[in-house]
Parts: sequence; C-alpha cells; structure tokens
Amino acid sequence: MALTKSDIPELLLPGLKTEFEVAYRNELNHSPIEGLATIIQTTVPSQQYAWLGAVPGMREFVGERVLQGLKGYGVTISDKTFESTIAVDRKAIEDDQLDLIRLRIRDLAGRVAHHRHQMLIETLAGAFTGNGLDGVPFFSGTHPVKGGTFSNTSGNALGANALAEAMAAMMTVPDEAGIPLGIVPDTLVVGPNQMWNALELAESAVVVYKGNATDTAGSTPYANAFQGRLKVVVSPFLTGASADNWFLLDTKRAIRALILQQRSDVPIEFAALEAGSGSESAFMQDRYLYGVRARYNVGLGLWQCAYGANA
Repeated sequence: MALTKSDIPELLLPGLKTEFEVAYRNELNHSPIEGLATIIQTTVPSQQYAWLGAVPGMREFVGERVLQGLKGYGVTISDKTFESTIAVDRKAIEDDQLDLIRLRIRDLAGRVAHHRHQMLIETLAGAFTGNGLDGVPFFSGTHPVKGGTFSNTSGNALGANALAEAMAAMMTVPDEAGIPLGIVPDTLVVGPNQMWNALELAESAVVVYKGNATDTAGSTPYANAFQGRLKVVVSPFLTGASADNWFLLDTKRAIRALILQQRSDVPIEFAALEAGSGSESAFMQDRYLYGVRARYNVGLGLWQCAYGANA
C-alpha cells in the first residue's frame, strides 16, 4: 500500500525521540554544571537526607569504637514536575520541513538541560538568606563548629586577595572534632559580568601588577599562583542582583554543596500528540504537539564544600 502524507507523523515520532535523546545526552556530556552537584537517584517523591555532618576522621583504635551517628537534623527534598511543549503545524510535516522540526526538537532537549543548570545556580545565589541545617544561612559568617564559629562567605569583590582568602578559609574548615576536613576548592562559578576577571585570575600564566594613585610602582609582570588550580564555570543565570556574586566549590567530594535529585523510575519522557493518537489539537487545530516531561529538584548539601561572596 502506498505511503500517504497522513502516515508521516507516526513514522516520524521514533526518529524524533532518538533525536531528542541524543541531543539531551550531548548537552549533558558537554555541560560542566551538573558536575557541581551530587546527583541522587531516588524512587520516592520526597527524599530525606539525615546528614552525618562532617564524616569523622580516623583515630587510633583504643578501647572501643567511638560511634558518631546521625544528627538530630536533616533536609527533605521533594521532586517537582516540569514540562515543555512545542506545536508543529501539520502542513509543515506535509511540506517535508522535517529538518526544521528536528532542529526544534534538539533545541527542546537543550532547554531541559539548561533548566537544571538554572535551578542549580539559582539555589546557590539564594543561599545567603534563610536558615539552613545548623540554624544559620548556608553562606554565613557564623556556622557553629566545635569551640567557635566558622565563615564561608564575604562581601568582597572577586580579586586575587579575596580569592586567596576564600581558598584558605575552605582548606581550613574543620569537622566537628576541630580537625580540618581537607577541603580543596577546584571550581570558581561566576556570571558574565565577572567572566574575564575570573578567567584572568584562574587561567592567565602571567599577571601584570599596575601602579595606581597610591602606589606609583611601575607595571611588574609575575607568575600567576592561581593558574591551573581552578576550573571556571560561567553561568548566564548569575545576573541582576547576583551579577557580581562568585562562588568557590569543592566538586571532588562524594557529598557536595549542591544536590540534584532525580527520579530513576521516572525518566525524562519525550512524547507526542498526533493524528493517530486521537489528538484534539491535530483534529481541531491541524497541528501536532511534541513535549517533554521530567521530575527532579535541587537542594543544598554541605556548606563546608562552598564559599559564596555576595559582592
């Protein structure tokens, strides 16, 4: 039997699903953003995390083991449902504009990945307010630790001195026994406003010191001590009031400053409403609908793995 134009949508859908999956996986493979977070796969709508605080260090085995169990606080992250849908005129398919449709599907896949990026960055930017697990904001100058308080924040603009101070603070943050955790920051997150400043600080081989009104010394080049120590992540979602904020993260640890929780039993779904599925849109409006649906959410993890400057 001859193929008719009305057969095309049903034949097209499997290819579009593959197009979506390949484009989505490609976005994830080339994105540095999800590497900022601990990714948790869950099968329940709300996952409770009863934190251990800082994992205890080793001690000499004298007498009995010293048990350090769960603390009396935790955090619960409930997943949210998200969708994005595009409409395609039936005549676009009949007129064989399939390549243009595939481009829109690829772009749809990109928007899913970008939304997770947006949520992670907005969670960081919003962590200067609202009390966290220890009774103070996630970015605070008064985190309670044994024998005193500790700071993982400042109001300093991004610069060599501020970056050195932040790195030193993170590397000396203690556990609940007062022993340094061994945090080593490896990632600097900034917005477009601070992109060139951050790249110069983190990647330039040579820095040129320039005299100013109070210091008339001549311009002097010197080796950049920060070179190769930090990966720079530039996010377009650090704008407006957060445009000059910057964040230092340790992303090598199992538990990080951010948690990306996603449903392992509810994968990201690409689906269509077409003529063959009895779509009202196809019959009444002469167009087909293609959409994506997903369930995930973002929350905050260990404050010790992050330093935020509300500049």
